Amino acid sequence: MNTTGRSTMRRTLLTLLGAVAAFGVLTASYATAELPTDGGSTEISSPATN
Repeated sequence: MNTTGRSTMRRTLLTLLGAVAAFGVLTASYATAELPTDGGSTEISSPATN
């Protein structure tokens, strides 16, 4: 019964570690994304200026 408790704790820790890793990947991808600076209005106005 003691091994079941250790197995459950290990699974819980691995699940938490996986969740933290997934959150880190999402945060890193958002931080490195190239977002428009002013809401994309430059893409709308640029064809009109050409």
